[in-house]
Amino acid sequence: MAQAWRVGLFGCFEDIPTCLLGWCCSCYLFGQNAEQIDGSNKISLCVQYACFSMCGLCCIVHKPRRQQLRATYNLAEDPSDFLATCCCSGCANCQEAREMQTRGMLFNN
Repeated sequence: MAQAWRVGLFGCFEDIPTCLLGWCCSCYLFGQNAEQIDGSNKISLCVQYACFSMCGLCCIVHKPRRQQLRATYNLAEDPSDFLATCCCSGCANCQEAREMQTRGMLFNN
């Protein structure tokens, strides 16, 4: 059975530095998350996310990484990955970063 997330989708104000990074430079936080999730190139994915965001399609690159994170930690799909990455991508980025931090993953800036 899937586990619940340790941090909520809209709990980004519990960690102000991550919240600010997620809202002011969400493409960088996404790249940083992706690097931790699957070893992707942080800058490459940052640029991809930024380009897709201009068209409102950042979920194209975001959703697969979120699914991989959920699979790694056996997390419940709550809410759906599509809704989280398409409609609340900034909050999803913050949630993913904080989830990895609570599980001991350290970010290499």
